[in-house]
Amino acid sequence: MNITLALSVSLLTAPLSAHDGPQPELAEGETLEVQLNGDLNADGIPDVAYVAKTEDIRELRVLTSHVDQVNIGENAPQILALDPYPLVEATLELEDDRLVLSELTGGTTAIHSTHTFRWDPTMNAMRVIAIEATLYSRTFAHGAQEARWDLLTGIKVTRSLPLHRGSGDQAYDPGPERRTKKRSRPLRLEESPDGADVLGWPFGEAGRE
Repeated sequence: MNITLALSVSLLTAPLSAHDGPQPELAEGETLEVQLNGDLNADGIPDVAYVAKTEDIRELRVLTSHVDQVNIGENAPQILALDPYPLVEATLELEDDRLVLSELTGGTTAIHSTHTFRWDPTMNAMRVIAIEATLYSRTFAHGAQEARWDLLTGIKVTRSLPLHRGSGDQAYDPGPERRTKKRSRPLRLEESPDGADVLGWPFGEAGRE
């Protein structure tokens, strides 16, 4: 058996879990903010999602593996540009087959956003399936606003939360939900809108209070 054939056989017969899978790639001057390892595309090999940053640039990067009849390789990296100046470090979680990115950005008026991605075999890529965002005042100077957009159904739910004027510890009074249809073509991870886009900030209701 020649070397090439032997290597191919060993790759096909060895347990997929024995392969380390892709690892974070950092350029000079970049640091790692957060990292998550897990099988994102259900091929039996660990993948990696991480946030890399410099003083002025910050990106979510997802590196996934692929398995064919001959060998194990890597798909092209998917990169989403993030706000370079977050209020706190982002978090990455794997919920079943979904990758969830949460972050807090802004200043005294802040936006907490959650992006949910899932592997789409027809796109051969991670796809945006939902975005949630809440805009609020960290000093309670104005009301808040929420938005949830399910890209699979096209349903977008929004509501305003005016400041609570009564007694007690409650900061906001939740208003009625408004459901609309916001359809979209399938979006790859790197095409994801940010939380401000989903909210419509700075033109949303909270910005006028």
